[in-house]
Amino acid sequence: MDETATEEPLHDPDVPDEARAALRAVMQQHAAGEVDAALAGAHEIMRRWPRYAQARSYVGQTLVTRKRQFADGLAQLDRAVRDCHQDDGRADPYILYTAGWCQEFVANALSKEAGHHRPKGGPHQPVEQSADNLYASATALFLRALKEDPDEQLLGDIEDMLTVIANVTGEPWDDGEEVERAIPRPR
Repeated sequence: MDETATEEPLHDPDVPDEARAALRAVMQQHAAGEVDAALAGAHEIMRRWPRYAQARSYVGQTLVTRKRQFADGLAQLDRAVRDCHQDDGRADPYILYTAGWCQEFVANALSKEAGHHRPKGGPHQPVEQSADNLYASATALFLRALKEDPDEQLLGDIEDMLTVIANVTGEPWDDGEEVERAIPRPR
């Protein structure tokens, strides 16, 4: 699995148990290396439950990271962000994180191309956004995820990604304020 995947989708009141079970089966296919079959299964889930943000997030992430279909993947992630909500009406911080992580991934690939470095993973589907715009959008998603009360592990991952982007762009994410940091975890 990609490092941005969640263990279990958070509860979305509009998604039936049947959809969650189908997504778990898709994730198992992916983990077994059957990425194309997993994507086909996830597309079927999205056809049946078009507002199931977790399934859409999986498709977007997989298109970006495994298929290098950057434009299509980012479009799916944008839709997942629009559709993600939990029982209490708040946005799902894992989906926000995944969308931000993928935007940073694409921005990084574009930056390497601009510097005439051969990007890891080979050619990719073009995107309209610039690396700078993607870094800014990723930062906004990560900051939004911070406001959604993420668990300690996700909090640390969000802060790590914000720091990565700040190091690339030279723009601090915490406005110089003292930010309470999550406890580091072994990697």
